[in-house]
Amino acid sequence: MIKSAARVQVRVLHAAVFVFLLGAVASAQVKVTAGDVKDTRRTDGFFNKLEVELKMSGEALNGAKGIRVLVTKAVDETGKNLLDQKESENDFEEIDSSDKETKISIAMKNPERRANAVQEISGTVEIFAPARDPRATITLANFQRDIGKPIINPALKAAGIELTVWNKVIFDARKKAEEDRLKKEIEAKAKKADKTGDLADAVDLLGQGLMSIFGSLFSSFASMEENDIAFSIKDPQRKLVTIEFEDATGKKLERGGRTTIGGDPQTMIFGFKDKLPMTARIKLYVLTPRAVTTTPFKLTNVQLP
Repeated sequence: MIKSAARVQVRVLHAAVFVFLLGAVASAQVKVTAGDVKDTRRTDGFFNKLEVELKMSGEALNGAKGIRVLVTKAVDETGKNLLDQKESENDFEEIDSSDKETKISIAMKNPERRANAVQEISGTVEIFAPARDPRATITLANFQRDIGKPIINPALKAAGIELTVWNKVIFDARKKAEEDRLKKEIEAKAKKADKTGDLADAVDLLGQGLMSIFGSLFSSFASMEENDIAFSIKDPQRKLVTIEFEDATGKKLERGGRTTIGGDPQTMIFGFKDKLPMTARIKLYVLTPRAVTTTPFKLTNVQLP
């Protein structure tokens, strides 16, 4: 990005609000504070937004696997509505259950230049703790046994999730086969376009085909290392929060990064330094009403940079 095309300002804020999450037995306090604030404005009009970092801490985060912030109101001191409907409909973010503090950035529209503060940011915080509901955890042993085929499991079916495991060999083979098939279709479309003059269909074919198999127009750039594991996921109700790996005794297997591509279908690629044992199992954490705690929050007078 050209430096003159953008202005990014950051300031650490101290606005705070306390919210209370009611569990099955006792209440747990969560402290929510505003962290860094970034007001990004580009002269070309692209990617303009206001980002406010929310810091959350407290015992209620113990055992949590996911968190989501839904903003229902955001106005600056001039009364301008900052709520971006697209940004407010976000999915659950994976968090480490051993942490007692987490951060989430929420994106909104830019405030008026004359505004010195965001008058109010309010909405709800949702914490996903699967320990609250046994149905929120689906354990699959020997998941690599039928690699390349859809996993047949009644709990997955009940959750409306279709899951297929791919290793690097299968991932690369499917990708190449799909690209070869699409190239042939493009050639046929191009020949037809020579006669009709319509090139749009031929140009769009490759992207559409890759999106249908991998879940994203950009997944043609995705790649896997030798020990990585990928999941092809159909999850129309967006219930799946994350996947964890264990050995046969239940000990958690540490992994590297996770690459998530697409919406539905979706591809998740998990990185591993060493090859997973064939006896490894996975735990899928899926949203259920009993596993999610919802509470309102409100921040006022959040100072702008």
